[in-house]
Amino acid sequence: MVNLENYRAMLEQPWGKIQYEITFAQLAHLEGKQILDFGAGFGLVSQFLAKKNQVTAVEPNADMLDIETETDYQKVLGSLEKLAAFPDKSFDVITCHNVLEYVAPAERPNYLAEFNRLLKDDGKLSIIKHNQVGKVLQNVVFSNDVDTALDLLAGGDFHSQSFAQGSTYSLDELLELSGLELENYQAIRTFYSLQPNHFKTEPGWLEKMTKVELAVCDQTPYKDISFLQHVWLRK
Repeated sequence: MVNLENYRAMLEQPWGKIQYEITFAQLAHLEGKQILDFGAGFGLVSQFLAKKNQVTAVEPNADMLDIETETDYQKVLGSLEKLAAFPDKSFDVITCHNVLEYVAPAERPNYLAEFNRLLKDDGKLSIIKHNQVGKVLQNVVFSNDVDTALDLLAGGDFHSQSFAQGSTYSLDELLELSGLELENYQAIRTFYSLQPNHFKTEPGWLEKMTKVELAVCDQTPYKDISFLQHVWLRK
């Protein structure tokens, strides 16, 4: 189940806004593309990408998709079953952000196979995934929750205040399941997940933290310890 009130409230906070500031910066080079935004949520990424691209947003939650409101991108209510309507090689880019964690591990290959079918030759898949290392760091440093950190290290599921229970998967697992080539991966939330929230409401915090997050997002070891990883795969 999705707690929309919690999720909306989080997006209004500096620690919710920064994630999208980083994501938008990492997507800003896309222009003139046919893009599928799968699991589009409230459409923040779709809205950003639609400024310079043709975007189709697929989302199973009707309250999040708000299909009656007119937008600059096409909306499709549904999930994997809706993708069958699209011909092979329909999209230059597919974005799937913070979605596969909440799909049963046994079903993930079905999603990735469909993405592979829909990508044009040399097309790209943009995956934003939870990183187990970053989640362990956050639980130990930010939350002081060693029990949860140990459970995550043992392969346990994680719980979200806004979304259902989920499970992490590694970069190697993603490559094996997708059959796609790794082009690059980037960090999202290397530092801010480790800071107390009272820092995050200070004047100028959002701008400064966004700047430093973007300064390290393509560097190791920062992208190996970040809370989220933005993985770019190429067909």
